[in-house]
Amino acid sequence: MRDLIRFIEESRWEDGGVDAVFSELALRSFRHQCDSIPEYGAFASHVGRGPDQVRTWLDIPAAPASAFRSHDLSASGPGEEAATFETSGTTISRPGRVRLRSTQLYEASLTRNFVRHVLFDGARLRAVVFGPTRAEAPHSSLWFMTDHVVRRHCSGAAWVVEGGEPRWERADEELARAVGEKAPLLLLGTTLFFQAYFARCDREGLKFVLPAGSRAMDTGGAKGTRVEIRREEIESAFGRVLGIPPSHLVNEYGMAEMGSQFYEDTFLASRERRGCSLPFERFLDRERAGGPG
Repeated sequence: MRDLIRFIEESRWEDGGVDAVFSELALRSFRHQCDSIPEYGAFASHVGRGPDQVRTWLDIPAAPASAFRSHDLSASGPGEEAATFETSGTTISRPGRVRLRSTQLYEASLTRNFVRHVLFDGARLRAVVFGPTRAEAPHSSLWFMTDHVVRRHCSGAAWVVEGGEPRWERADEELARAVGEKAPLLLLGTTLFFQAYFARCDREGLKFVLPAGSRAMDTGGAKGTRVEIRREEIESAFGRVLGIPPSHLVNEYGMAEMGSQFYEDTFLASRERRGCSLPFERFLDRERAGGPG
């Protein structure tokens, strides 16, 4: 695991030679998982891609999402886990589940990915989380991720959801304060929570023009619901209610089973074109040297 964490934290893809290192680490991880997770090892052999048959990381068989509902695909023994994450889909009676003996690898992966796409300019902002705290949602990988990046990379935070209920007035207060103090904000939350807040603001005639540099990460869409959310509508609402343009809105998709996130790169690309961002690798150097955070 130490080699994987070091690779995530220190690799610079533009330097070249990274592909070979990644392939070697991926194959080592695959063979370890086949040995330590019998169900996965049996699956890999069943599909003709066991440890002795795979020669490149591209041939490593991916476990289907359904397997995380029917099998315990964890290398840690029962009771040894530091965290258990469950899927959030609502169309099944039994959620997928992932048990982790340690969260160090997950934290390393999520931190670099998040910083690269959302905080690449070195900004250290106050966060408003449109969701619950990790303590209120201990089996959610999303709120674990949010808690981690807020503690590591933000100057403070407020959570809008408490006791399972949205406290919209808390969001109102945080947004109004940011406008008054001319302090940019980082907004984090699910697309559905944001949509619900925007609908309430429209009903009550509330609008906030957040300071320049404010940005938002919304995650997911309408998974598990019958609500249809068009991306154009969400982008329009962020601009209409909060003054955040589409260029400063990042959509993220994550799966508990994968332990990783996929980010839209519109924000990163727009800032790079304007040439006004702190070089990402220099930001990482600052972090490793013990900078803010």
